[in-house]
Amino acid sequence: MQLPSAVLLWRADECAAPGPVRACCLRSTEPGSVAVVYRTRVDQGIVGVVDFRTASAPRPEGGWAAAGVFTPLPHPLPRADLLGDDVLRPVFAALRSKRGLPEPVARRLVGLLGLPVRPPGPSGPR
Repeated sequence: MQLPSAVLLWRADECAAPGPVRACCLRSTEPGSVAVVYRTRVDQGIVGVVDFRTASAPRPEGGWAAAGVFTPLPHPLPRADLLGDDVLRPVFAALRSKRGLPEPVARRLVGLLGLPVRPPGPSGPR
């Protein structure tokens, strides 16, 4: 898995089950891109990841979407923990829609969540 490059905002019903998804994403999404999923409203926080399998494509209603696989996290990272971290707070304090993740934020999330990250190179996507 690559470092996450985006955060997606999903309702609780959208992140209840693992498996294939067609998810709203950033225009820059390509096969191998990874996004963390932030559950909105109830029990807010990082609850899973989407590993994208296709490049983004325009949606008829506007924006971008791509096919991927959603994997829930065994131990979500609550909003209070995100806001209590000096590196993460600037990104998660005022989330309103999907957004890119700066590399220091992505690295911090990987460490806190225990996500396996493949180094860029010939054996994996860049």
